[in-house]
Amino acid sequence: MIIKVLEECEKDLISIEELRTFLRLDSDVFDENLKQFLKAGISEFQTRTNRILISNIYRIEFYNERVILAPFDTLINANFNAEFRTNLNILYCIGSGKMDVKLGYEELPQDIKLWLKNYVLTAFDGASMPKISNALVSRYKVAFF
Repeated sequence: MIIKVLEECEKDLISIEELRTFLRLDSDVFDENLKQFLKAGISEFQTRTNRILISNIYRIEFYNERVILAPFDTLINANFNAEFRTNLNILYCIGSGKMDVKLGYEELPQDIKLWLKNYVLTAFDGASMPKISNALVSRYKVAFF
C-alpha cells in the first residue's frame, strides 16, 4: 500500500510551545529536536494502530492487499476493483485500486495527545516507554477484518 498526501494541513497536532511546557523547557534551543521526536512519535503511533493522526486528503494505492485505516471521513475519488466498506469511521478495503480519501483527526483525542507528549519526553530523556503506552496503543489499534 502506498499513501501520499494530496493536500497538507498546516495545523500542528501539538504545538512546540505545548511540548516545551510539558517538558518544562524555558528555551527554544531544543525545538528542532522536539519536532523530530514528535514526528517519530506520530509515525510510531500510526504504524502500530493503522490510524492516521494528521487530518489531510490522501491518495491510497493498493495492489491485492488489505487496507485498514482510521479515522475515515470522506471518500473523494475512487477507482478500484475491491471490496469496500466503512464501519465506525474505519475504512476497510481488500483488492486493488486507487482512491482519494480524507483521513485523520480534526481534534486529536486527549489520550493520544498525552501519549505523543510522553513519547517526546522519553525520547528527549532517553528512557523507555511505560507499560501504559502499550495499553493505549492496543485500545486504538484497528484490527483486520
